[in-house]
Amino acid sequence: MRSRPPVSFRNAVPFVLLGLPWCALNLGCSSPPKDSATDPLPPPFAGPGSSVLPNSPQPSSAGSNGAGNPGQAGSSEGNGGATALVGGPGAAAGATNSATGAAGSSALPSAYTPSGPLSALCPAGTAFCEDFEDDALDRAPQAPWQDATNGATARVNATRAFSGSQALLVNVPSGPPPHRGYVALQQGSFAAANREMYGRVMVFLEATPTAAAGQNGVHWTLFQGEGRAATNNYNAIYRFGGELQGGAGLMANYETTQDGNPPVRSDCAQHSQTLMPVQRWACLEWHFSQATNEVQYWLDGGELSDLHVVDRGPSCRYDEPPLNGEWLAPPAFQTLYMGWEQYTASSNALNVWLDGVVVGTGRIGCPAP
Repeated sequence: MRSRPPVSFRNAVPFVLLGLPWCALNLGCSSPPKDSATDPLPPPFAGPGSSVLPNSPQPSSAGSNGAGNPGQAGSSEGNGGATALVGGPGAAAGATNSATGAAGSSALPSAYTPSGPLSALCPAGTAFCEDFEDDALDRAPQAPWQDATNGATARVNATRAFSGSQALLVNVPSGPPPHRGYVALQQGSFAAANREMYGRVMVFLEATPTAAAGQNGVHWTLFQGEGRAATNNYNAIYRFGGELQGGAGLMANYETTQDGNPPVRSDCAQHSQTLMPVQRWACLEWHFSQATNEVQYWLDGGELSDLHVVDRGPSCRYDEPPLNGEWLAPPAFQTLYMGWEQYTASSNALNVWLDGVVVGTGRIGCPAP
């Protein structure tokens, strides 16, 4: 088994608990449909008005995020303009945007074929890097990852990998939710990037979800940055996923948990014309900026310009005080979720593999083809 590259901080960075997520403890927390106004997604972190798990650490003040507010998981999202890639062989931009895959399409040629050592996936200067090579098969990845699944599984697997022999496989059954196949990473593992976060993940999706009979599509998420607001009465969530165009159309999403009193409600979306590739490895990058309330995404090295959101997007289910449609970032990212979550039923089961996860303070770029 290939050893972890020296730039990996997975085992070197202290694991900081900032209020354990309910699902991270795998205690069967519920995850109702996201779009249900009467049954909102429960907050993943114990906060004011919510239950604290027995014997779990109490929330600490968020001194590490510079906010000074009582700590719960916080998130900041955003983006910025073009930024020089982090140096090193892994910083080379990948192939041009070729996101033409759709549900049910035939196998496509691989966009990337790894060449050279694994260190090419982990450029020098990154805050966190993961290849899943030193994890036990058929189990959740080891610390600092937390198992945050509910109704789906996320396990290390050797069926396929972008590099090396192992990757994280998320399996989502068909039928009604909950379908949460996440693993969670707390900000102690990416402290340098907790306000201005760049990231990259390699993704292999077998097929996009097919809506069950009588439904108009399936909203799903691949990864999200999350954290407690400065007012400490809701979590702000920045998501990357898809929904329209037969479940293949990519989208950016901003949502808040509704655990405050009164609840702070926001659920905003911005859709792309680009489809999620299937049956091949795709390189996905993100940039969340706390300072400017921006979010930015790239696919295979090309920016998804129609998912670039600055302060607010064009469509919000809730456009009411106090946010009034603003995609407001919290003081710092405190949790990063990776995997797959969907909020409505699908008629097909899904398999998605993730590999080559990198988080840093500058744009990572895609592995060289």
